Amino acid sequence: MTSGRDLRGFTLVELVTVILLLGILSAVALPRFFNATDFNSRGFYDEVAAAARYGQKLAVASGCDVQLTVADGNYALQQREACDNISEFNRAVLQPTGSDAFADSAPSGTTLSVSPLTPVIFDALGRATPGGVMVTVDGRFFTIIGESGYVSMP
Repeated sequence: MTSGRDLRGFTLVELVTVILLLGILSAVALPRFFNATDFNSRGFYDEVAAAARYGQKLAVASGCDVQLTVADGNYALQQREACDNISEFNRAVLQPTGSDAFADSAPSGTTLSVSPLTPVIFDALGRATPGGVMVTVDGRFFTIIGESGYVSMP
């Protein structure tokens, strides 16, 4: 019961406690939100895996071979000039939006590698040659299964 005075607001102890908790939270949690390298690395990993999946699906849908090349920190999807087994892979595969080629370079500070070091070719049945190819982006990896062309992500 108040005696004519209306008591509102926070006590000094409550204000100091809140400020102290905000200080601890900003010192511990905020640096994790501003690490762009990890964010870019994960995004690039997802992008390369999506390109491999798209290449496999495009080969099945179009009936023409699609090649995924990973070298020197870059990846690219290409199709044969003519839909046969002898022409070169020199036609860039466009992204679903139709404006840009399905190719990109790893962001700064991100490493991209493939083992074995050879292009992956998806045929009209979706199979990948060679099989068992492992693509690695900063320690994250996915494997392209040869018999099915499936992109297996752990």
